[in-house]
Amino acid sequence: EPTPASQAQSLINLFPGETPAAKAASVLLSSSIAAYLISKEIYVLDGEVFEVATIFGAYYLWYQGGKEGFVQYFTDKQNTIRNVLTAAREQHRAVVKERIDHIGKLGNAVEVTKGLFEISKDIAKLEAEAYELKQRVAYTNEVKSVLDSWVRHEAGVREAEQKLMAETIINKIRAELSDPRMQSSILTQTIADVEAITKAK
Repeated sequence: EPTPASQAQSLINLFPGETPAAKAASVLLSSSIAAYLISKEIYVLDGEVFEVATIFGAYYLWYQGGKEGFVQYFTDKQNTIRNVLTAAREQHRAVVKERIDHIGKLGNAVEVTKGLFEISKDIAKLEAEAYELKQRVAYTNEVKSVLDSWVRHEAGVREAEQKLMAETIINKIRAELSDPRMQSSILTQTIADVEAITKAK
C-alpha cells in the first residue's frame, strides 16, 4: 500500500521542473494563463471541458503508470524464455557428450546405431521445443507492439477530440458575437450599466 506521502510526491513529480520552486512556478504560470484566458472570454469552462480534462488526465496517468509495467512484464517473459532455451541447450550438449562418451566405449556397431537414433530423436524433440519457445517469444513481442500502438492511438484520439471541442466552442462564441442582435443586446446592456453606475454616483 503506498503511503500518502509517496502518493503526494508522485503527483508533484507530474509537474514540469527540477526543483519544488520550479514546479510551483510552472503551476502558477499555468494558472495565470488559464485565468487570463477565462477573464477575457477567450476560453469558456463548462462541464464538458472538465470531463474531457478528467478523461485525458486518467488516460495520461494510466499510460505513464502502465507502460513501464507492460514493458517490464514482457521483458521478464523474454528473459525467462531465453533462460529456458539456454538451459535446454546446455542440457542437450551435456546429454550428447555423455552419449558420445558412452558410445565410444562400445565396439558394437548396432548399439552405436541405436544410440545415435535415440540422440536424433532427442535432438528432434529439443528442436521442436525450441521452435515452440521461439514462437512464444515472437507472440510476446507482437502483443507488446500492439499494446504500444493502442496506447499511442488513444492518446492521439483524445488530443484530437480536445482540439476539435476547443475550436467548436471558439467558433460558436465568434458566431454569436458577430450577430447584430447580440451586438445590439450587448450595447443596450452596457449603456444601461453605465447609466446605473452614473445614477449611483
